[in-house]
Amino acid sequence: MKAINIIAKNLKTATPLLCLAAGALLTGCASLQENMDAARKEHLVPGKQIHMTNFRPHRFCEVALINGTSKGNAIAEFYNSTGVDDPTPERFAALDEKKIAKENHARKAFCNPVRYWMMDEFWCNEAGVDHTFGDIKMTWMGVVPVEELEKSVTKGHYNPGYIFRNSQYKFNKGSEIYILDSPDGEVFVMQSFTSFVQKQVDINHIKDLGPLLHMPPGFKFRSVVLDRDLIVNQEKTKHLAHVFQDDLKNAYQGSDGGKAFNFIP
Repeated sequence: MKAINIIAKNLKTATPLLCLAAGALLTGCASLQENMDAARKEHLVPGKQIHMTNFRPHRFCEVALINGTSKGNAIAEFYNSTGVDDPTPERFAALDEKKIAKENHARKAFCNPVRYWMMDEFWCNEAGVDHTFGDIKMTWMGVVPVEELEKSVTKGHYNPGYIFRNSQYKFNKGSEIYILDSPDGEVFVMQSFTSFVQKQVDINHIKDLGPLLHMPPGFKFRSVVLDRDLIVNQEKTKHLAHVFQDDLKNAYQGSDGGKAFNFIP
């Protein structure tokens, strides 16, 4: 059984996102960093953390609320169901991006489909307010620049981008992990998979994923059974995670020159 430990100190009631939108985001003069800082100040709950064990494969989905007055200062605030809800594909399908954007006074909403975490243990070292989209409860888990989100997720594949993340993953010794080697030698480990695009993708057949991917030249897919624990965090990267998705929307995090992994598998 999964063990879930959610710690919250000084909990506060969620302030409507309109307050944020009516502030720096609509002045037209706020910088990207100012908008990022304002979002964290508004929604982060001091001392709130999420820690889950026996985690693989944990089902989750995400909603991102997008605001900003220009391409350069636009931000996406991510809400994630991990630890607070179990979204089925049917419940996710009921989410309406336009309705969510309107209800939350956002310029746009992005719904990241149901997927499954691949690590064995998960730490989110900072988290924010809870909010319900449709009938799915989610937790504020961070804010990223829209340009980086588009580069690595929504408008591209196999194209790494950097996002801010204060978390840690552990893949246990003996676990099978799935890796994409990039042409420049960086190793990317699968952090989550989804069957949203390709129904054949499931936890029992991921090792056979390679032939289903349309990888650019120089990329290689492989599986590895770990001979020791693999730890992934951003302590040496200023909390910046190097991430991308493949063309089936499975998500990966990179070793970033060895700084993000305790060893290179």
